[in-house]
Amino acid sequence: MLCFFVTYIVAMISMFICVDKYIEAKDKRLCNEIHEKIYAIFGDRSQLVDVAYSGYKVGYENIAIPDKMKSKDWTSNYGNLTKMYRIFYKGSDWSGPYDYEDGWNLCVLKYDYEGVYQSWIFPYAVGFIKQEYNLGYTYMPSVEEAVNEAYQFYTSNEKSDFYETFEKGCVDNAWSEIYAAENEYYYMAKDKGLRFMEMGAPLFEQYPKDFPNNSEPYPYQRGFMYNGYYKVFIASTQPTTWTITKRKWNPDEKEKNNLWVGWAIGLTILFLCVIIPLWIIDVKQKRIREESLYDKLKRSCNPSNFLKDYDKDKVDKANTIYQRLLEISADDMDALNELQQTAVKDLGICLVDIEKIKELREKANPKNYMKPYNAEKVALANELYSKLSKDGLTYNELSEIENRINKLLI
Repeated sequence: MLCFFVTYIVAMISMFICVDKYIEAKDKRLCNEIHEKIYAIFGDRSQLVDVAYSGYKVGYENIAIPDKMKSKDWTSNYGNLTKMYRIFYKGSDWSGPYDYEDGWNLCVLKYDYEGVYQSWIFPYAVGFIKQEYNLGYTYMPSVEEAVNEAYQFYTSNEKSDFYETFEKGCVDNAWSEIYAAENEYYYMAKDKGLRFMEMGAPLFEQYPKDFPNNSEPYPYQRGFMYNGYYKVFIASTQPTTWTITKRKWNPDEKEKNNLWVGWAIGLTILFLCVIIPLWIIDVKQKRIREESLYDKLKRSCNPSNFLKDYDKDKVDKANTIYQRLLEISADDMDALNELQQTAVKDLGICLVDIEKIKELREKANPKNYMKPYNAEKVALANELYSKLSKDGLTYNELSEIENRINKLLI
């Protein structure tokens, strides 16, 4: 029994450790899996560029060229301009929330190990270049023409930074694959704040108040497209970020607890299925070992014991002995000894319990009395151990030996 109980405890401890290791490995596998799937969406591309919208109205207003003292790149950006216009890139400039007046907008999606981030590229100003020569005509493209020409350049000209990664519909397709990459533990969660902020010169060199001590996000310059007549300045929003995140309900802990409970119940049921029958057998054997001679004879001489392998002669003899047992007292040792001898002779039964003999032999083993040494007990134990080792012990002999062994234990 003790062996089974120790095995059960070891199995439970091993189960807890194995489940913990399994969940740890699964968590790592699913985390790597979503990273690998998202990485595969981008492949060797540094970014994905798509058109958010184009062909819209271009609203604008005339503004002063930025102060030379506020821009370290003033010469390259504004040095050859004669006039400048601010595009209505702010939603507050528009007639309505969806009445875009900045002409076009590109969407840029990038990937880093933590997740993905998305920003939007838009035109924010047009500057007209001073004409060094008067060719006899006064042609000058409109602000709207300049903005539309910039869109064509950035999406279809090989000199554009976006040319190799621009593809209509690619960002929507990428997001479909990103959501499909989610798994049991991890998904792409939109960050509430900025995970990081891109550093660059603000539009028109207008830094936020208290810069750089504050963290107020601001759109920043992304260069310009130019020809002999104008420059179209573009900007980028600060990135909106999504981070690969474990689901809020901690699915790994929930699954771990469920596995612990399930396996614990399973092991307990298995243990009980083994231990209960063994316990029942042990109780029965113990009851048999502790039976009085009267109860032992009643159990062994019951006529029903000889009906399965039917033997008429033994049934008759068992019936006679059993009837006699019911007529005498359980304390009538003379009658019980007489019936015992008859039962052994006529029915061929054995009233000596093998397990009882093993138990008594353990108690009577002489080595038990060597430390501390007791010569008298060693001699008695040696005598009794020898008798228990012989075949053909009768019930009375066994009872006498048991009584003498009890003296050894005092």
